Amino acid sequence: MASLIVWSSAGLRGTNWGAEAWVQYCRHADLGTGLVAYPIEGIGTTLLLIATAISIYIDGTSRRAVTMPLYVAVALSVGGLLLTAKAAPIMLALASPQTAAAIQHAFDKFFFWGLYLRGSLDTLAFVSAGWSLSNLRAIE
Repeated sequence: MASLIVWSSAGLRGTNWGAEAWVQYCRHADLGTGLVAYPIEGIGTTLLLIATAISIYIDGTSRRAVTMPLYVAVALSVGGLLLTAKAAPIMLALASPQTAAAIQHAFDKFFFWGLYLRGSLDTLAFVSAGWSLSNLRAIE
């Protein structure tokens, strides 16, 4: 997500040079160690949120101020994973050589699916989880 923001804010979005530099970066970062790190982070976060929600539900003593933001965080995190099903193939296709037009098209599609949609859901899930934690602390 950070690389997309840099390319966009630097005015490189929509230029072949920006998209080409982005694909080189992605090949080294996202298609390197990111192939292992990102799935662990995305799936792991969602599983931990689900486990927390189940634990709080079974416990039954938490107040709505804690449970509702947590359930929202779970839904948003699951939504982020579902959007990954659309964004990941775009990124994985960059491993093979592409024409400049195909790279630009991939950049534009990944910018939409990866940053605008998936990034927004993941950011909102983080905020919701933090909100739930802050309410838990306030109740004690």
